[in-house]
Amino acid sequence: MKNIIFTLLISLILQANDTKTLPEVPSFSVDSNNTQESSKQEVSPNEVSTPDNNQTRKLRDPFVPQMTPKGSGQVSNQPNLNLFNKAEINLPSTARKIKKVTIDYQNINGSLTTIERELDGDIDWHFPLVLTQDLQPKIAEKPTNPNFTLGDNFKFNIDKQTIKIQTPYKLLRNFTLTSPTRLVLDFKNPSKKEFQQGASTNLPVITDVTLQTHLDFFRITLILDGQYEYDLKQNGKEFVIEFH
Repeated sequence: MKNIIFTLLISLILQANDTKTLPEVPSFSVDSNNTQESSKQEVSPNEVSTPDNNQTRKLRDPFVPQMTPKGSGQVSNQPNLNLFNKAEINLPSTARKIKKVTIDYQNINGSLTTIERELDGDIDWHFPLVLTQDLQPKIAEKPTNPNFTLGDNFKFNIDKQTIKIQTPYKLLRNFTLTSPTRLVLDFKNPSKKEFQQGASTNLPVITDVTLQTHLDFFRITLILDGQYEYDLKQNGKEFVIEFH
């Protein structure tokens, strides 16, 4: 019996000193082809659609507008001229004196300008202040001159804001000058004859016209009563200029 117990004790001691072996970790290999295929399937939320990516084709390109404009942005009909006529300003019952008037207006180039006019006077708030523009042209004291001829081959006809010039000579150039505002037209002068003539129209827009020789060309100067834009068209031997 003692031998059996001794044998069991020795067996237990040997098992306690025995080093346990950890289980073997399974090995694995990386397939590069599968990795590339899986990486193609991952798509960034900001990624733009490509031909190889069908899922991202539905994502909107931020550089492409959502709305497609119509075929043309040109305005077919020109706006009608809306002339200012009259405006009334009602003041509160506390108003007693007028001190200043400020007006903002738009220039022909689109810029805005502000002018102020100092005023001083008693006012009655029962009656509105009225700002008007007199659309009736003043009658000229002198007779108007819408049709005239300068030189031998320059005939002029003025109709409101349009002037027609009949001449057989070739137009070389046209440009504007200031102080005073004027439109200059240079025509070829084959004869090189020197002279200078002029005419007053007593009309608005084009007040005076002069013709003079300058080197080898004629120079016509149209004196204007203000700043205008103009369109110049040629129809054979007639030149039509419209101011606006």
